[in-house]
Amino acid sequence: MGDRAALEVHLHPLVLINISDHVVRFRAAGRDQRVLGALLGAQEGRRIDVHNSFELVVDEAEAPGTAIDFEFFQQRLAQYMEVFPRYEFFGWYSTGSCPQETDKALHKKIQEVSANENPFLLLVDVEKLKGSEGSNQSEELPVKVYDSTAHLEGGALRVDWIEVPYAIDTLEAERIAVDHVAKTATVAASAHSTDFTQHTSGLANSVVMLSNRVEELLAYMQEVKAGRLPKNHDVLRQMLSICQALKATQQDSLQHEFCSDFNDAALVVLLSSLTKACANTADLLDKFQLAHDKQIRQGTTTRSGDPTPGVPEGIASCGPDIVRIVGAGRR
Repeated sequence: MGDRAALEVHLHPLVLINISDHVVRFRAAGRDQRVLGALLGAQEGRRIDVHNSFELVVDEAEAPGTAIDFEFFQQRLAQYMEVFPRYEFFGWYSTGSCPQETDKALHKKIQEVSANENPFLLLVDVEKLKGSEGSNQSEELPVKVYDSTAHLEGGALRVDWIEVPYAIDTLEAERIAVDHVAKTATVAASAHSTDFTQHTSGLANSVVMLSNRVEELLAYMQEVKAGRLPKNHDVLRQMLSICQALKATQQDSLQHEFCSDFNDAALVVLLSSLTKACANTADLLDKFQLAHDKQIRQGTTTRSGDPTPGVPEGIASCGPDIVRIVGAGRR
């Protein structure tokens, strides 16, 4: 046990995200069963890095303590080992504040079907998460890692759980992915779909906050004017400086500047429309020139080849238009 206690356990963000997603989906579906999953990672010396995890299929027909589809577990574990040869099975995760008595039987079965003789147990305290939804959430993660020890007591084998310290570790690629997930979650929570809408929403919130503060200042001035509040000369001087700064921005000059910017933007739109119209006109002229050149080549072929039926040779040499008129008259 001394050697196990000296191990350094490092949890990576993907594991925590997978477990959180598993718990949230169970909670959203109205299922009160405990979530179960496997922990995968790599070991280098005395350092264990838990990089990934996958869910375990629960068989409701079996006993509550052993309700895992072990055939699926072995199949999925073999698939992960094939894709990630360096990974090993290090343990399993579930929900709860502390290990339960039924976890010992489940732990023993996992030992039998896996190559790990002493897997870790990771527990997520869901009740602690529920209790902190309406209050200030603690910076400490509601996650605990346990190691099991087996010893004989009174002729019977007894399993004890010992909490193992852990650390959160991230690689460069994981930091980028976690940052992207955090931004996506923030956008989804605030019902924004683009960076532009998120930016404009921030501006709108700033304007609302400014309006609320201006209303508070106006209410304060009204109370002071009515004599219900004492005068605070520092506040009054600051408000006077703000009012004088507002006078510096004349309404006429602001309107002139706004109209100037609007005219510049309208001019850019007009120039782009003219450029597009010129491009379409040039394309039409190219097509017309191509058709005209083709008609001239056809007329040249008629003069150099057989004469037009019913048209004298002297008239046939006058051009395609004359030939067409004369030919039509003779018909």
